[in-house]
Amino acid sequence: MSGLAKDAREDRMDREGGNGGLRTFGAGLLIGALVGAGIALLIAPSSGEETRRMIARQARRLAADARDRYDDARHELHAARERRRREHDDASAG
Repeated sequence: MSGLAKDAREDRMDREGGNGGLRTFGAGLLIGALVGAGIALLIAPSSGEETRRMIARQARRLAADARDRYDDARHELHAARERRRREHDDASAG
């Protein structure tokens, strides 16, 4: 297999693996939030209004955490692609 074809295959695998990981993370986050909200409603000693405020606060925190993790993963993927591109350029020049 030529070096160019191998690089293209590895890039495709990175894209597919990165997106699949983010989808899995997002699904896990959503399921965890729903389960947590359900449990909180069942065992909450607070009034309905207080419980809704608590859930809304937690949902905002979870959303912010998800955005941070997504940004981190996106930056890591970009850095890995740049490293691979530089290594490929160095190998081609050298």
